[in-house]
Amino acid sequence: MEDHDFKLEKARLLSLALEFGFDERLAKKSLDRLISLYGDDGRDFITVEHCGDDFLVALAETMEDSEDWDDDLQVVESEACGALNNMLDKNALPHTRSNSNTNVGNCINVIDDSPKRKKQTNLMELDSSSDEESLDVWISKKKGNFSTLSSRQDQSSRVGCRSSVTEGSISGQKQFFSTSMGGNGTLSYDELQALDDVELANVVIFGNRSFRALQRQACKASLAKRDCFILMPTGGGKSLCYQLPATLKPGVTLVISPLLSLIQDQIVTLNLKFGIPAAFLNSQQTASQAAAVLHELRQLLYVTPERVAGNQSFLEVLKCLHRKGQLAGFAVDEAHCVRFALFLVYTTEIWVIIDDYRGLGCLKQHFPNVPVTALTATATHSVREDILKALRIPNALVLKTSFDRPNLKYEVIGKAKDSLKQLGQLLQDRFKNQCGIVYCLSKNECAEVSNFLNEKCKIKTVYYHAGLASQQRVTVQKKWFDGEVQIVCATIAFGMGIDKPDVRFVVHNTMSKSIESYYQESGRAGRDNCSAVCIALYQKKDFSRVVCMLRNGQGCKSQSFKTAMAQAQKMRQYCELKDECRRKILLEHFGESFDRKACKNGSNPCDNCLRTS
Repeated sequence: MEDHDFKLEKARLLSLALEFGFDERLAKKSLDRLISLYGDDGRDFITVEHCGDDFLVALAETMEDSEDWDDDLQVVESEACGALNNMLDKNALPHTRSNSNTNVGNCINVIDDSPKRKKQTNLMELDSSSDEESLDVWISKKKGNFSTLSSRQDQSSRVGCRSSVTEGSISGQKQFFSTSMGGNGTLSYDELQALDDVELANVVIFGNRSFRALQRQACKASLAKRDCFILMPTGGGKSLCYQLPATLKPGVTLVISPLLSLIQDQIVTLNLKFGIPAAFLNSQQTASQAAAVLHELRQLLYVTPERVAGNQSFLEVLKCLHRKGQLAGFAVDEAHCVRFALFLVYTTEIWVIIDDYRGLGCLKQHFPNVPVTALTATATHSVREDILKALRIPNALVLKTSFDRPNLKYEVIGKAKDSLKQLGQLLQDRFKNQCGIVYCLSKNECAEVSNFLNEKCKIKTVYYHAGLASQQRVTVQKKWFDGEVQIVCATIAFGMGIDKPDVRFVVHNTMSKSIESYYQESGRAGRDNCSAVCIALYQKKDFSRVVCMLRNGQGCKSQSFKTAMAQAQKMRQYCELKDECRRKILLEHFGESFDRKACKNGSNPCDNCLRTS
């Protein structure tokens, strides 16, 4: 390579480093080391195309020790397991302790068989604009009328018919209704009598007056034993789509979820708030704990994927349940993990255990007549196709709602030189006494931001990350949930399973690592459907911190690092939009077309639409 060309390539590499937000002095030092490593004979390889990725990795490695990344959730998982075991031991399984050492094989008569595969139905896709008759017609064509199903009290009832409520049967429930309906008063006898069984369960068990978009269709399809793929945005009410049908079916509904920290809140809520029997199994439990759970199986059994994938003994248990007619269905939560396992996923907090999701296709292989419901909040069309293929449900009914959250306003604000003071002023001026989340990239950033807001701005704030002790994390969550503090400063360890309705703002103090992560994290705002604001604070050099975190999480896996980098670059592009509608860009990332006029003329236009209107 000629000297002139060599200087040009060096300039290109330095420009690349600056574009990614790295310090110029540090970039020059790192480039000198790279040139020295290649030597005179390797000058021809000093190009952006050949060594650009290695150059960025080397830069990231020089910065890795400066921050404490929150990428170790193994401790959180272990403690979640212990907390769940303690809760269930004390409250839910009081009379199984004496049998805790019972061999599972003595409790269940295992029969090694599997039913023959039946021909699958054709694919049908419904979105939130489809009317319910479309689903009813499709189901009636394929399967006839809904079959007779048992309710929670094992009373036979025909799904879709009017409920068998008598006037006397609700007299003792008045206090329950006034409590569970959120203060909206009780339903009259005539109103209850007009409900079908799905509507009645939604009212009586879950305390909802109505369904959200496509929830009712999803429940009816599940009760009709149809395979389903459900795509709903964060806060769209996916859990109800398998929890409600489980209360109307005989037997056990198996729910596969990637992390115990996702399961924990649901187990507590189901058992203690709704009175729905629910338990869990995972690989961290002892044999006696697992035996106790299997001895008294419940309507909902939550498991982590390693319990299913390649676990022959657990498959034998499922076969036994199926033989007895007690295997009601499967629900695969966070189903996008099935596909992203192939690419070592975009969410670094779960990449270690997520590989087991790929093996969940064994469920349909062994139990072809047991319905599978796959649920996710983040899936493009190609991801959806991969999920359906991996789970062996290519002809599933697809129910999808729009990714658009009209009540959320999206903004990006350039960081000032004194970014902490800027953040404090922002919160005081726009969100005084309102509940919110400030997402930070590292543990030390969480503590720094929280301390500044408490001491300098007098804003009641706590911080949360995986490095805190279990009791500290529980205390932090409780203070925030109960309104004792206004803000929680948190890493990605916070938010999994969080369902606090009155979050008025989510601020990312540093850009998120991908569009998918940002959509999920910002989606924790405004779950009560009232207006909320999602703000990303952005400066170019923050991107170098994201690169460092990704390098730290992906280790030496160069391909996964490149994939994660590509995701991060899309997030950077979102932050640097000058005129384009942010809502439109987010929705198009998930394959959804969107007319910018709907954002401009909506109640919560993004900052760019507001500026250009």
